[in-house]
Amino acid sequence: MPRRELSHPHQIIGWLVDWGTQLAEPAEMILIGSGALLWHAHQAEKDIPLPEMSMDVDPITFSDAIAELAYESIIGSEFEKTHGWHVNLMPDLALRDLPEGWRDRCSVEVYHKLSLIVPSPQDLLAPKLKRNEPRDRSHHEWAMQIGLIAEEPSS
Repeated sequence: MPRRELSHPHQIIGWLVDWGTQLAEPAEMILIGSGALLWHAHQAEKDIPLPEMSMDVDPITFSDAIAELAYESIIGSEFEKTHGWHVNLMPDLALRDLPEGWRDRCSVEVYHKLSLIVPSPQDLLAPKLKRNEPRDRSHHEWAMQIGLIAEEPSS
């Protein structure tokens, strides 16, 4: 059974720094899902945990080196035993769920040899709001409460 111990922004940053130092050459990765929301929280200097912990991060990459790191960090791996969460490498088809123009609104950060691309909080939340599952709604509320997205106007 996968563990659910990913809840704090600093956990994401530690993982990114670690992977960036393990890479032998520059590589690029796109981060989506709740891990990406935690990354935005860190950028906003908010170390406020997610209301429901996550079991994984969802990166997308075309780099063999990053894919190899991801495969070493799947469910049941030593990585999961150490960190309490795992890496779920996503196909680039997952990017189709993001709103059009998301690349124009994304953030880019470099961690040693890792170039990270993160869609905006609004773009990350769009597929979650379409799914409309309780966990996704609570992540949306959390993002509003900590100021990652504006409060929705009342109708």
